[in-house]
Amino acid sequence: VTNVVMRVDGFAMMPNFTFGTAMTTFTGQNIGAGKIDRIEEGTKKGLKLGLIVSAVLVAILLLFGEFLIARFTNTEEIIEMGGKMLRILAFGYLMFAVTQILSGVMRGAGRTVMPMIISIIATIIVRVPIAYIVEYFTRTDKAVLGSGSYYSIYISLLASWTVGGVLTLLYYIK
Repeated sequence: VTNVVMRVDGFAMMPNFTFGTAMTTFTGQNIGAGKIDRIEEGTKKGLKLGLIVSAVLVAILLLFGEFLIARFTNTEEIIEMGGKMLRILAFGYLMFAVTQILSGVMRGAGRTVMPMIISIIATIIVRVPIAYIVEYFTRTDKAVLGSGSYYSIYISLLASWTVGGVLTLLYYIK
């Protein structure tokens, strides 16, 4: 199931990565040209565009998630589970857009350490423990580690993207 979901997820993530890279280049070029005033306006427009694209992708995943999963498998159980997993992840793409775009601006301005620290916090301090906690509390066989919900991975991804987005936004505002 995870392989199929990650294939669809990969397509949903591409625009966010692209916007982040574009904002890095945009910011660096404007700093180099001495046009600092353009960066704030460009950031707002980049964020708006990224959130619109992510919102469209969220709508597509919510409405057609199972259909997209079915492009990779014929197994009904996998299609159903994959659709649920995509619905868990869907709104995280909005926060991931915020993270990528604002981190791109910071990287373009030469501030690379804080986006890295936020990424470490979101990935290691938030994602990993939440995955284990959800797995632990959803175990069907209390004696068997790993018998918890498959959704724990996706819930932890959503939580880490949300925390990463909030921390990035707060740091950017600061």
